[in-house]
Amino acid sequence: MAVVVGVHPGGKSRFAVCGLFWAGRWPALHFTARLYSSVQEAINDIVGTFGEWGPIAGMAVDAPLTWSAAVAGTRRCDRRLRQLVPPWVPSTWLRAPNSLPGATTVQGPALVWSIAREAKQGVLTAPEFYETHARCSLARAAGDLQRAILGYRNAKLSKPTRQRHVATLVDRFVDAGLIKLEADRPTTADALDALAAALAALGHCHPESGLLVRELSGEEIRPVGRRTLLVLDALP
Repeated sequence: MAVVVGVHPGGKSRFAVCGLFWAGRWPALHFTARLYSSVQEAINDIVGTFGEWGPIAGMAVDAPLTWSAAVAGTRRCDRRLRQLVPPWVPSTWLRAPNSLPGATTVQGPALVWSIAREAKQGVLTAPEFYETHARCSLARAAGDLQRAILGYRNAKLSKPTRQRHVATLVDRFVDAGLIKLEADRPTTADALDALAAALAALGHCHPESGLLVRELSGEEIRPVGRRTLLVLDALP
C-alpha cells in the first residue's frame, strides 16, 4: 500500500495537488484534489494530511526539474518526447524550460526542495521525485479523446466548454476503473493535470498496476538532484 502524489504548479489559486492511495488493486482511491496559491500552502497540507494515508512513495511534478546548458535550452528528453506524442499535439506544448512561465519553473523545483528538507528533518519519509508532462501523458494514454485533450486548456473556448472537456477526461479514468473519487471531483485543467501526474507516478512506482509509463533521461543541469521525465504510455 502506498500514496503517490501529482503536482501541477500553476501560480495563485492554480497550484494543484492530487493524492492517490494504491492498495495493490484498482481502483486507486483519489483522496485529495486541492488548489493552492503558494508552495508553503501545499507543503503544510501535504505534511499535515498525507501522512494520515501513509508514506508518499512517489511525487510527479508537472514542471521542469532539470535544465539544458545549450543556448536554445531544449533538453534531450524534450526532443525525445516530441517524437513520442501524436502528430496533432501542438509544438507549443513542448517548450524549453527557460521559456516557460515563472510560476511553473520556480514553484516546481521549490516544492521538491521543500519536501526534501522536511524529509531530512524527519517530518515525513522522503519520496521519489519525478518530472512529468501531464498533457503529453493524456495525449499518449487517451489519444482517442483528441478533442477534449486539445480543448481543456484552450483559452479561446468558454469556461463551461473547458470544464466539459475536463469532465470527459476524468470520466475516462473513472469509467475504466482506475480511480475511485473519495475527494472532490477534479473540475479544472490544473486539477486534471495533477491527476495525470499522479497516475504517472503510480505507474512508475507500481508497474504491477498495468499502467505503462515511459521514463526519459533528464538533463545535465540538476539543481534538485538526478530526475527523470515520466510520461504515460497506455492505460491498463
